[in-house]
Amino acid sequence: MEKEINLKNLFAVIRRRLWIIVVVTLTITLVGAIYSIFLKTPLYASSARILIQANSESMNTLKVMINEPVVMEKVAAELNNSRPAGALSGQISAEIVQGSQIVKINVVDPNPVMAAKIANVTAAVYKKEAARILNFNSVNILTEAKAQKYAVPINIKHINTIMTAFIVGLVLSVGFVFLLDSLDDTIKSERAIEKLLDIPTLGSISKMDERSMVDKYSEKKSISLRGIGKWFSKTEEKETKERMKA
Repeated sequence: MEKEINLKNLFAVIRRRLWIIVVVTLTITLVGAIYSIFLKTPLYASSARILIQANSESMNTLKVMINEPVVMEKVAAELNNSRPAGALSGQISAEIVQGSQIVKINVVDPNPVMAAKIANVTAAVYKKEAARILNFNSVNILTEAKAQKYAVPINIKHINTIMTAFIVGLVLSVGFVFLLDSLDDTIKSERAIEKLLDIPTLGSISKMDERSMVDKYSEKKSISLRGIGKWFSKTEEKETKERMKA
């Protein structure tokens, strides 16, 4: 029984401030949609593949070397732009394809053409530096990165962003409503009065606004006036009959 009462109270709190939940949820959802469509920077991915003919022990060392400053500085110089080697290293990752000798150089950039260019330059520079530093000449470029004409960003998913914003807005708005209810110390039910005063309630008086009171008063007044009018008409009819008899 106590669980049912608590559940009813929860629904009553939500129903009482439902407009707050609707406004906050719609506002946060709209903000999420605007951010996803107009403000979020799209990122594009591109990759080049190289073949490193080495044993498994050497593969890890050779893979890690791709992101080393000695390679990244040469890549930055080849690209001839203002990006430092550290920034380029954050855009580039290398992975071994299914335990083979093929290494995939992945690049993420706001420009799809630049992403493909960075991947290709990195592969070419790495091949030269592996031969120069490690005297390792068994690096071959298998596939160069190509910029797609209609590239699809990897981080733009409008539906997911909008749904996430909707859920966040709903949770925050419901939490805010219950916070307001916990701060509200007014008495809202007979049960609250019983708990507060430790006495049973015998009844309750419904809330009446001024308009309903005026309407009821006018109705009673019109009824009483109609009754008085009927009494006067009956009296005049009786006096008229008495004069005719006389």
